[in-house]
Amino acid sequence: MSYQALYRVWRPQTFDEMIGQDPIKETLKNAVKNQQISHAYLFTGPRGTGKTSAAKILAKAVNCPNTQDGNPCNECDLCQRITQGLLSDVVEIDAASNNGVDEIRNLRDNVRYAASEATYKVYIIDEVHMLTTGAFNALLKTLEEPPERVIFILATTEPHKIPATILSRVQRYDFQRISETDIANHLAHILEHDQVAYDSEALALIARAANGGMRDSLSLLDQAISYHPEKVTLDAALSVSGSLSQEALLAYIEAIYQHQVEAALAIVREQLSEGKQTARFIEELILLSRDLLLSQYLEKNQTLLTDAQLETIEAIPASFYYQMIESLNETQNKLRFSNQPQVYLEIFTVQLASEQPSQLVSSSATPQDSELVAQVVQLKEHLTQLESKVEQLAQSTQQGRAVVTSEPVSSEQPLTPRERPNHQAATYQLDQSAVYHVLNEATHQGRKQVKSAWSSIVGQLPPQMRRLFTDSEVITAGNGYILLRLDSALYAGEIQHEMQVQQVLQQAIEQILAESYKVVLVLSSEWPTLRQQYKVLRDQNNNQPIPLRDREDENEPKNETNSPELSNESVMAPDEEPSSFDIEVSEEPMNDTVRDESVPEESTVEIRDWKQGTNEAGANAENEVEYTDIFGTVYQGEPEEATSIETMQFSEDPEEDAAIRETINLFGEENISFHYDR
Repeated sequence: MSYQALYRVWRPQTFDEMIGQDPIKETLKNAVKNQQISHAYLFTGPRGTGKTSAAKILAKAVNCPNTQDGNPCNECDLCQRITQGLLSDVVEIDAASNNGVDEIRNLRDNVRYAASEATYKVYIIDEVHMLTTGAFNALLKTLEEPPERVIFILATTEPHKIPATILSRVQRYDFQRISETDIANHLAHILEHDQVAYDSEALALIARAANGGMRDSLSLLDQAISYHPEKVTLDAALSVSGSLSQEALLAYIEAIYQHQVEAALAIVREQLSEGKQTARFIEELILLSRDLLLSQYLEKNQTLLTDAQLETIEAIPASFYYQMIESLNETQNKLRFSNQPQVYLEIFTVQLASEQPSQLVSSSATPQDSELVAQVVQLKEHLTQLESKVEQLAQSTQQGRAVVTSEPVSSEQPLTPRERPNHQAATYQLDQSAVYHVLNEATHQGRKQVKSAWSSIVGQLPPQMRRLFTDSEVITAGNGYILLRLDSALYAGEIQHEMQVQQVLQQAIEQILAESYKVVLVLSSEWPTLRQQYKVLRDQNNNQPIPLRDREDENEPKNETNSPELSNESVMAPDEEPSSFDIEVSEEPMNDTVRDESVPEESTVEIRDWKQGTNEAGANAENEVEYTDIFGTVYQGEPEEATSIETMQFSEDPEEDAAIRETINLFGEENISFHYDR
């Protein structure tokens, strides 16, 4: 028989022969023993960890009539034919070369036929991530609902390339890298079986170079045996693996620590001249630095060096290895983008070996020495502070200024919190006269224009100001005025008193509407009452804008007034928006509503401060107006002109005269008009 590679000769034939992967082995063995076979499996993991071997073992186990604890017997005809690849019911497909839709369609057509000899028909698809999207789609339905007694075993090193629809339909098993100890022990078992001598350091070096892959380690061992058939030596392992001698790396570390630039460069050039790769040199150096660092804290030697070799570097502190590993990691990352890696490594060596000990080694002293150094540094800083204070005192004395020393503050003195300044929030004030003025000036066209552009205007404001207008709504607008309704009195007060907010708002309005507007604010809770009152006043004025007294000083404070109580019958419909509005403010406050408590509640006493011309407008009203005097008596019809106090003839009834005079004294003559039923 022709020669076979070690990884083929020593391929495991049962689950127990697999190296590592203990959880996966036990799970598959129990599934076989309990006849809980799934229709689809996915084996993922790095190369050489046993994925394909486990798939073949599972194919034999589900079809073997003589299983032993979940393992195939490997003696029956089915097991031997599956091992040799001669059983037609176990199909191995290389997805790298059969990744098209046509191949998967052929598989889908053949899967309908039952197994001819074995119990299960098994399809092993290796490197399944190489399938195209169309091939995955063609496989999807078959994989979801395969015929009875058909098993799919998928194997891949890149599971992230497999569609989620496939992953959700399979049982996934993640194969881990095999430990260096398990690999070295398995290699020793093979060499002992073949009666080949070996060095333990050589096997450990091969196991490390394999990076967790058993197939790679067996291939390196095969090369080492061919290189030196009598014995697998460390030199043979170094030659076939491309690794660097740890003695050379140790000499390099010593040269760096002792700042011997020439010796360090000589080691680098020697290793590179032997064909070693620059990246491999950095990688091996990082691993050795790690092992040397761990050896200082662990009892067991973590390196492949002897104890005598380790004694030569006992003087090197752990902090040196910290800095060494950090510098090597940075160099490893930068080396990937270098077109001249050898030159870069030489420059790095010169830089590393020429650094001062304080730069590369944070502290090469013992912990006790470190504490002393820290105390010395602290004392130096304190001395520097004292010297600066002495200089300041000397200068102050020379200039004739008194030197005042403050008593040290006791650390036990309780700390009191600093008082916060009491900022009084800006209070919103209703400007009723301004609201009426806006309603007088408003137009339907102006309201429509401003209302449609208001969201854009608010969008122009900065975020910290935009929050103030979150619940704002344009009631009406026209002739340079906007009446704006807000829900929050807090936000309304901030808008009224913050000049910056007003300026930014005006700029946004001018930018969007191309003209200037003044804004008057009213709260949502106040607007229904104001709207009712304005309608009554406008009806009294023959449905004309109500007359308002001009302001003499715009800077006078605004006064809040209480709206008169009106009947619910005077409430305007939502679509009956007044046709004007203004930001003008009246000097004089509106008169308050007074209720005579001696009169029943149903008789409301309303006393209004009618502006100049109100009586004349009321006398010419087309509709009759209902009036209520201070006694609660209701009169219908057109009112006569009020009689002045001077020309007025009082009633002969003393009680009536007393009531009239008391009313005059209480409210003032200018605020009362009397109408008698003659």
